[in-house]
Amino acid sequence: MNASTLRNLRRWHHYIGVFLAPSVLFFALTGFVQVIGWQDQRNPPPPAWVSWMAGIHKHQAAPKPRPPASSRPAGAPAAKPDDDHEHEAKFVPLKIFALLTALGLFLTTLIGLAVALGTRSMRRTSAIMFAAGVAVPLLLLAL
Repeated sequence: MNASTLRNLRRWHHYIGVFLAPSVLFFALTGFVQVIGWQDQRNPPPPAWVSWMAGIHKHQAAPKPRPPASSRPAGAPAAKPDDDHEHEAKFVPLKIFALLTALGLFLTTLIGLAVALGTRSMRRTSAIMFAAGVAVPLLLLAL
């Protein structure tokens, strides 16, 4: 490849990476929460923000609040548990690796953002791409 092509590829890689960085950070964080199982707690239930993030991570939509059991009509079937709650993680080494992967993805993305936003000649466009990377998913979620 010639130098011009490599330079263009690096620029595209830079801007696409900065645009996707907010989503990578979000999914690395929510993946970490998914692996530790915080969203599956029943007693006490997880904080609302954990359930919200888990819903976005797993279903790409904010979870709808469930009516309390006392408001169900008489004879109505109980809520079906999610399939995710029926599995028990027993292979601890793989769980540790998944946690380290989520942590590594989060940290390397932060480092990449620091490098990208520290490059003086590309700082303005990088900041715009980062802002777009935050705004676009939020707008899509609102649809």
